[in-house]
Amino acid sequence: MTSNENEYRVRDYLTADLITIEPTDSIGRARDLMLGLGFHGLPVVEDDSVVGIVTSADLVEEWPAGEPVATIMSRAVRSVDANATVSVAAELMRSESIHHLVVMDQDGLAGILSSFDLLAVLVSG
Repeated sequence: MTSNENEYRVRDYLTADLITIEPTDSIGRARDLMLGLGFHGLPVVEDDSVVGIVTSADLVEEWPAGEPVATIMSRAVRSVDANATVSVAAELMRSESIHHLVVMDQDGLAGILSSFDLLAVLVSG
């Protein structure tokens, strides 16, 4: 895909109906939210800033339900601008070997983009 103004943008494929959790929330709550909503990643927010992310991969190992999310969250959060092209997002995911990107815009947290969301580009394009 070449880079031009007609290229697909992250803003068109992100999940904007976002649920966030806090570092002090329990792992059990995170697990219940992901299972109940069918999400595979939750941004961890503290004082209006994204401080981590918890994904279904973090929950593969058995953790005590009452343990805080801060115990397992990834602190090295990768983000992308909502106006970035999906090819930029895909390359970042590929180079970092990750499946979720936090999406930011001028107002802050705009959503989350997963590798599954990028598959929509292939089937719609």
